[in-house]
Amino acid sequence: MFHSIGDKSPNWNGWKLVLPAVSIGNVGQLAMDLVITTLSMKKVGYLHHESLQALCGNDALNSNSGITEGNLTIGTEVFEQADKRLVCVQQRVLFVKGKQAAFRRDLLEWIKTCGFTSVTVLTSSASHERIDCQLTGNPFRYLTTPSFDKLLGDSFEKTFDWTRLERRKDNWSGNHGNQSDITDEASGVFIPGGGLAAKLFRECCERDVALAVLLVFCSEGDNIPDALNLVQYLNQWLKLAEENSAGNAKGGPWKYPASWSLLFGREVDPTLY
Repeated sequence: MFHSIGDKSPNWNGWKLVLPAVSIGNVGQLAMDLVITTLSMKKVGYLHHESLQALCGNDALNSNSGITEGNLTIGTEVFEQADKRLVCVQQRVLFVKGKQAAFRRDLLEWIKTCGFTSVTVLTSSASHERIDCQLTGNPFRYLTTPSFDKLLGDSFEKTFDWTRLERRKDNWSGNHGNQSDITDEASGVFIPGGGLAAKLFRECCERDVALAVLLVFCSEGDNIPDALNLVQYLNQWLKLAEENSAGNAKGGPWKYPASWSLLFGREVDPTLY
């Protein structure tokens, strides 16, 4: 599944893994762009899987070269930051219809093989699907598997004052017709528009993987503010960027990648009018 672009396979035993879910507003992917660019992370390989659609384009991250050098970006790439013992996956493509389950299965095998201490999924959830208690206040929520709780306990709530995602009686991960095979930890987890997050959470509960899901409620549109919001929460925990460091003027310590200059296309040529 993982293919290294170096001479030898990296050793990530004891490192942390962060990856996005392709979700509403692409918030998780935008947040990953911010992390990878700000930390100047090194591209070390890519994920190749039959479930992932093909993509090849110009360098999306290098703010120095931008569109001039012709460095290639492909669908799902892997980056590392050795000083922080951090691995990040950036996924820019959708899944082939009916193949996501196979990807999740092989992804978990890769996670186990690499020996990551924890896995964090960045995602979003459709704001129009919120229940009453979610309509006001902070739009951020989190989920953790039992294995993750053994590592950190309830520090997310006590230290950071985060809110755990509320469970729903009428919905659960996977929308199965029978709840008998759903673990207590995963029952009632509903993340509409959240991509693979809910099902991966359920499978990590079953397979004893230390996983945290960080999400924000949002709608489609300009989702850069949502990505900045989400990555700030990630930063509270992992301490990736100094809050007072020089970065993008609008994004605090976070640096925008070169590709964001074309996020909404070029400005209209005024001579047209």
